[in-house]
Amino acid sequence: MNGERIYAVGYRPLDFKGRRQSPPWPIARTMLLLAWRKRATKVALLFCLAVVGGHGLWLVAQLLFRRYAGEMGGAHMLAVDQLVGQAQEVFAAFLSMQFFVTAVALSVIAGGAVAEDRAAGAFELYFARPLTPRQYAVGKLLGAGLVPAATLVLPSLLLWIVAVGVAPPALRAQLWWLVVPALAGALLAAATLTATVVGLSALGRKARTVGVVYVGGLILLSGVAEGLAAGGVGWAGYLAPERDLRTVADTLLNVGLPSVGAQFLPHRPQANPDALLSAAGLLAYAAAGLGALWWRLRAEVRA
Repeated sequence: MNGERIYAVGYRPLDFKGRRQSPPWPIARTMLLLAWRKRATKVALLFCLAVVGGHGLWLVAQLLFRRYAGEMGGAHMLAVDQLVGQAQEVFAAFLSMQFFVTAVALSVIAGGAVAEDRAAGAFELYFARPLTPRQYAVGKLLGAGLVPAATLVLPSLLLWIVAVGVAPPALRAQLWWLVVPALAGALLAAATLTATVVGLSALGRKARTVGVVYVGGLILLSGVAEGLAAGGVGWAGYLAPERDLRTVADTLLNVGLPSVGAQFLPHRPQANPDALLSAAGLLAYAAAGLGALWWRLRAEVRA
């Protein structure tokens, strides 16, 4: 019975021809291949691509305006800064917006990472082989982590390369340092999203339920925390993952007041006062996700 359910989910016998691979990679590859069959996966990734493209256009237009203003004189440069902002603002806005869009993509792709294995009884298949719970966990985290790596980390690097390539020579030297804080914020966001979605999946049995709870909980938590923080309950702001990320990104990138051009983008609420506490909040969410995954594996494997 379990064998039929496992086959129905989409699992197939592994091909052992050629060089033997480390166990986590086939687990991650299988998870991603199963997710790629869903139309919702492609739609979610298209939205992620649209966010990258929109911020890329904003960055290129900004730097081209600055190049033109530099040729016209210092007064024009100041006016352009007020209109289109600076590169730091683009990176911070990208991380903030892409965080939510990537969360939706992960809910579709990795919502069933562990939940579908539990529902199909696939643990019997996995651990009938010389596979440890740690290798299984690493495989699932690797598969889920490749999504934010492709939607947050890699695009941040590409945006920086575009910025350095398009910027006028006088501005290029100021942009070299941006790669470190931009990638640091992207990696922190990727780690938080990966750990939390896999941890929540370990607590559920249906991929769709996990995905809805994950996205709905993230939106609800952010809305409530933002409202409480705006009402004077400052500590509540640290409970909102996106607000924490916004605080860390703004601090690392040294973002000042928003430009006039940024007013055409979705409103970005106030950030938290302390960036270190915000980073600790994100790490706490990641630790909670990893703890939930490890607790579930210990319980299931012992059973």
